[in-house]
Amino acid sequence: MEIKEAGIEGAYIITPQTYRDNRGFLREIFRKSRLEEKIGRSLDLEQINHSWSKKNVLRGIHVAPWSKLVYCYRGTAQSVIIDLRQDSKTFGKYISTIIGGENPVQIFISPGIGNSYLVLSEEADYIYLTDKEWEPGKEVGVLWNDPSLKINWKLIGVPIVSEKDKDNPLLETILRR
Repeated sequence: MEIKEAGIEGAYIITPQTYRDNRGFLREIFRKSRLEEKIGRSLDLEQINHSWSKKNVLRGIHVAPWSKLVYCYRGTAQSVIIDLRQDSKTFGKYISTIIGGENPVQIFISPGIGNSYLVLSEEADYIYLTDKEWEPGKEVGVLWNDPSLKINWKLIGVPIVSEKDKDNPLLETILRR
């Protein structure tokens, strides 16, 4: 398992070891001790979420006060994380990574970093582990196509976005609160 900094402070790309043979493969997708060693703190996972989506579904941008470990285990998605922590030296920076399929990486996301993804394959299964249980009112949304963020989405046509995510405010509006 290789764990590298993603280019945003507190975010990491994790490349698991895959063992293949004539039966298929075995892939270790999580090892707590290695991740804790890299992030420099203990990590107690509290919740695991599974999202199934069809092609062109775009979810997010969601900013939470908890850490997430995201993984697309079937299909492919464009994962976009954005540093929305005002006191961070990488504030406003985003990283786009194709996850799943031929690139079975995971992304560790610290609290305050926005998380979003666009499904590129016909369908995708996306899971994320969190170190706190979800609570209503704790997450903040940012509009996925906020022009100030200049995200290069790999869109083909119009994305399928939830009503909630369509109504997310611009980053500028959140910063003025």
